Amino acid sequence: MAGVVALAMAVAFDGWYGAHLEAEARVAVQRAMGPTAAALRTSVARRVAQLNGLHSFVEAQPTRAALDASFQTFAGGIVAATVGVRTLQLVQDGFIVATWPLAGNERALGYNLLADPRPEVPNGVRRALATDSIVITGPILLVQGGDGLLVRKRLTPRPGFPQLVAVILDVPSIVAEAGIPDRRTGLRLEVRDRSDRWFGGDTLSADASPEILPIPVPDGDWSLRGAPIDGWAAFSASERLAARAAAAAMVLAVMLLGALVGLRQVRMQDAIAARTARLGVALRAGRMGSWELDVTADRMTFDENGAAIVGRAMHEVDGPLEMFFHIIHPEDAAFVARVFLEILKSDRPEYTLEHRVLLPDGSERWVLVLGEIERDERGQAVRAHGVISDASDRRAIESRARQLERVETIGTMAGGVAHDFNNLLAAISSFIELARDGVAASSDVGLTMVRDDLEEALKVAARAKGLTAQLLAFSRGAASEPRAADLGRTLVEMEPLLRRLLGQRVALTVQAAAGTPSVWIDPSQFTQVVLNLVVNARDAINGRGEIALRLRRIRASEDRPARAPTGEWVLLTVRDSGSGMSPEVLRRVFEPYFTTKQESRGTGLGLAVVQGVVRSAGGHAVVESEPGQGTTFWIFLPALDAQGRRISPPAGTPTGTA
Repeated sequence: MAGVVALAMAVAFDGWYGAHLEAEARVAVQRAMGPTAAALRTSVARRVAQLNGLHSFVEAQPTRAALDASFQTFAGGIVAATVGVRTLQLVQDGFIVATWPLAGNERALGYNLLADPRPEVPNGVRRALATDSIVITGPILLVQGGDGLLVRKRLTPRPGFPQLVAVILDVPSIVAEAGIPDRRTGLRLEVRDRSDRWFGGDTLSADASPEILPIPVPDGDWSLRGAPIDGWAAFSASERLAARAAAAAMVLAVMLLGALVGLRQVRMQDAIAARTARLGVALRAGRMGSWELDVTADRMTFDENGAAIVGRAMHEVDGPLEMFFHIIHPEDAAFVARVFLEILKSDRPEYTLEHRVLLPDGSERWVLVLGEIERDERGQAVRAHGVISDASDRRAIESRARQLERVETIGTMAGGVAHDFNNLLAAISSFIELARDGVAASSDVGLTMVRDDLEEALKVAARAKGLTAQLLAFSRGAASEPRAADLGRTLVEMEPLLRRLLGQRVALTVQAAAGTPSVWIDPSQFTQVVLNLVVNARDAINGRGEIALRLRRIRASEDRPARAPTGEWVLLTVRDSGSGMSPEVLRRVFEPYFTTKQESRGTGLGLAVVQGVVRSAGGHAVVESEPGQGTTFWIFLPALDAQGRRISPPAGTPTGTA
């Protein structure tokens, strides 16, 4: 009888424990999916941020001509530096009026989006025209192939200007960047859009019974679904097997039950510890940490990664909720406390907060906090948990975008002043010429000296006019006018301007080899490339040093720099004796908005513009640098033959850092 009772108890326990293990497994899967969901959201947000950059750039253009002149260069820099951004477009009256890259998208120019046979395309355009918020269409099958997101934002209405800016994002690269699929977690993951359509990861069957995490993205919601690779039963098979062994032992010998239960508990703790370790690795990889608040006990805890983000050890952030508010920046604490308490009292299941925290050294850091609220049957909040991540980089990008607007305004003002000064110089030169002509015929010795002085004054005015012409070439917003340009002559003419720009503390050497072939490029854009490179070199020297510019023809048979493209080119070399760059900086040197300068000294767009101009001319930019060893830029531009035809290099030539 005792055996029957024990067997019945064992069967009941097995059923209960199986359900219990599955519930624990689902909680573990939810937590394991959290970093991937956050990474996917961050991947989308980082690319959507490029739309805001394009929006700010277009809004800052003073005229349509200025926009047309600089759009291709600006867009080329963004596309080149941001993985997953396939195309940038400007839309006017429903028609695509500008696109980058142009190669492969020629048919898109002039295309009527409102007449697109896919209903979601014209509907997305109409929605974007009716709101100031970002509007996302998709994922949708692109005409160019593959799934993409059509991200649009309305511009301030101006006559003759586009109404919309648009960015086409590549969905597969977004999903891949988030690490989907990643079998190392033991899970199968899939991503679905707001219409419950699959577009990334593994395809889960209907009987997989997956766990679902919502992923809020701009203008919609996606979902991340996950289930164990071998099913829920196999996910906890080892623990269940141990429980059955314990139950069988209980039937055979009650005396051994305690020992078996103790062994089972140890194994469970080891399994939980292993899963926690894997979760910690995933969070560190995503620069995130986790936190948890027991509302009933008023105790807040962080994992090791979360504590590191706020600059503390784990024991320093283990305590009542009030303790965490002492870490928050004083200017943000009242706002965060008010919003968080309102969230606890409301019926919202999740929330997002962004604020500053104070680090132990007195500096501040922006953090993004994502949380979920668990409530009891009465709707009262009993527990909150979520992730915290460092948001400083994104905030810095937004700050640089605002700084770009100010710099562009100053550039426009400088161009206007240079233009007015040029007009004044023309009048001054005319009066000097009249005075010179008036005394030219006289043989009076005194008047002869006056005539010589007037000739010198005309020369000085001519040099001043050349200086203002260089300033106008740098700051003007005229349309690009490429032609067969003698870069050697342009470089020599720029030398006085460069010397004034550098001052007496920096020694400048300019060499332009005789017989250097012409290049098909807008000379003013080449001037801008040289100025940007020289200004960067000057800032890197930050004191006394040397800058050397050399222009020459490089042939296929000559020795070449590392990673130089093959073929014949016109090569501009800019070498400085400055502080050099670390490998981390060197990898991002052409990335838009990336800068190591102080906020008031750089926008992070100078080298992105250089790369955009060089690529538009069919060339390549290569850079080599080491800390303390200075920096060298090689600008390769296609040479023209005697008939003005480009000497085409082989396809697939490398570009980037050496």
